[in-house]
Amino acid sequence: MLGEEAELIDCRLEPIGTGQVGANYRAYLNWNGEGGPSTVVVKFAALDPQSRATGIQVGTYEREAEFYRHVAPKIGVAVPRLYYVDYVQGTADIVLVMEDVDPREQGDQLKGCSPREASMALSEAAKLHRAFWGDQTLFDLSWVSRRDPKQNTQTIALLEALQPAFVERYRGVLSAEAIEMSEYFVQKALNWFSEIPEPLTLVHGDFRLDNLMYAPTNSSVIPALVVVDWQTVAHSHGALDVSYFVGSAFEPDERRRNEEQLVSHYLRELTREKLAPPISKDELWLNYRRFSWSGFIMAILASMIVGRTDRGDEMFVVMANRHASQVVDLDAVEFLEAAK
Repeated sequence: MLGEEAELIDCRLEPIGTGQVGANYRAYLNWNGEGGPSTVVVKFAALDPQSRATGIQVGTYEREAEFYRHVAPKIGVAVPRLYYVDYVQGTADIVLVMEDVDPREQGDQLKGCSPREASMALSEAAKLHRAFWGDQTLFDLSWVSRRDPKQNTQTIALLEALQPAFVERYRGVLSAEAIEMSEYFVQKALNWFSEIPEPLTLVHGDFRLDNLMYAPTNSSVIPALVVVDWQTVAHSHGALDVSYFVGSAFEPDERRRNEEQLVSHYLRELTREKLAPPISKDELWLNYRRFSWSGFIMAILASMIVGRTDRGDEMFVVMANRHASQVVDLDAVEFLEAAK
């Protein structure tokens, strides 16, 4: 897999990361004499049966394999170098062998980040989005997630079924806003799902701190940020990733202080090249508000369809509470009242 002629004597695996639908390991490689890399990262499907079943059903394993095969080589976004990928259609049989991006460290969604780190992340999002802005060939990629009437109906039905259990499970730690917004969204979900703003592009779909690898402060490592976990790539508006990231990365007071500047930074990065997509600040802000619901929806759905862990429970509650505050602050209830 590594393309090395030297003899590999042994390999030791160490679990790393906090994935919910994938299982990541660092492989320590012992070569006979001079050989290849001393470590690589190997990613499999999750070990938990419920998480594996979810990954198969919603296509996350196929999506990540196809992303690394066909998209990663063509974009300027910093992603891990891929040595090998294999996937068996319709199963959880997947393996990716990637470069170890150490000494970069995984972001921590629970702790949040600084405005500088958030700006770094949004710069990478802008690179991805401007590469595919309005690209009609994305419709030819069947493995890319996209909203259509059938999927909307299924998602709404799932939300209606899972929202009461979500509230019951986490009632003691959910904010009053989160409980109220979850109940209201389920009642009005059809209005929100019926509107898909254009132009469309390729989005990460789960763009949050846990899926970003940052170099230590004052490090000379380049690139300073690497984006991982491409299981949820979707065909949507770029504002989805922006609102999802900002809403989940900060406690409400810190978000309020920084979100307008961060959205403006993203817009500058998105439009910095000669052939950059034309989009106004007002248009971007409108859709930033609209997609503040995305992280909230993810918290409800994902928490109930993947295997439970202590950190996972804490993360989903933090997501729900932070995004509920974002929704209220931005008056995003407007987008539930009727299709705009």
